[in-house]
Amino acid sequence: MAYSIVINLDYDSHPAETCQFLWAEIKECMVAAGFHVDGRRFTINLPSDEACTLARKVIDSLEDHLEYHSKHIYKYMKDFYGFPAEQRTNLLLPPVSGIQVEGAD
Repeated sequence: MAYSIVINLDYDSHPAETCQFLWAEIKECMVAAGFHVDGRRFTINLPSDEACTLARKVIDSLEDHLEYHSKHIYKYMKDFYGFPAEQRTNLLLPPVSGIQVEGAD
């Protein structure tokens, strides 16, 4: 059962170089914890409660090691949420009702 964690940093309120540095750190630590990275989404095959606990643990451990503005990494985050991966909808594809399968003659 795949579970996804989405992390978006607040580039509107913070310097881009700071956010880029933090993103590199987040990405490295999430991958080291067993997440697979896909853009701003991290996926792992764990139940939702375990995946969320692990993601929070990764971010909290980063906060403990970084000395960024009094160690408040959460203030740099715009989004930090999780959802079951199978519930996502790719809006780049047509709706399922619009897909027609034609038989081979």
